[in-house]
Amino acid sequence: MPMIKKVLLTIFITSCVALFTIIITFSILGRPFLVIDDEPEPSEAIIVLSGGEGRLSHALKWYEPGRVVILTNAVEPPTTKQHAVELGVRPSDVIEEKKATSTYSNATLSLEIMQEQDLESALVVTSDYHTRRTKMTFEKIYSSSGIQLSYAAAPSPFSTTGKMTRPDHMTAFSEYVKLSGYWLRLFVFHI
Repeated sequence: MPMIKKVLLTIFITSCVALFTIIITFSILGRPFLVIDDEPEPSEAIIVLSGGEGRLSHALKWYEPGRVVILTNAVEPPTTKQHAVELGVRPSDVIEEKKATSTYSNATLSLEIMQEQDLESALVVTSDYHTRRTKMTFEKIYSSSGIQLSYAAAPSPFSTTGKMTRPDHMTAFSEYVKLSGYWLRLFVFHI
């Protein structure tokens, strides 16, 4: 019984330290840290991550006929092939990826498509608040591929300035927790 108590106490203390670290990091870095808005580079493909309204329409600012548009988790309504075609993408330019369930699998499965299609560059489009985690994940997954990536932040209701609303608070906190988990997964545990 004492061993179980010791393990539970260790788990509890580790969880408290992790939560405290996330809160302190969030307090120091704040909301602007989450948003990366690179200047998009010319690319052969546009990778649109599912999960957010406005991502696909924002991505189409860089679409030209003949450029490949990869829709990750293309079963979600805001990022389906049908929606892309309705917005003006030629059906032959759309590649659907339907298995992704996370930012990590968005990266791994889109990398497979990029390599299968022999594409050398891509613009990755996601919601503004999601860009830090997306860039960290994609850069790690794509690191030995030779594929050049740039990133575009689709506008969302998330605000990096002014008084923090409840939705801003929830989004930022959630993103910092996920960012911490992804950092551990990618750089500490390498899984």
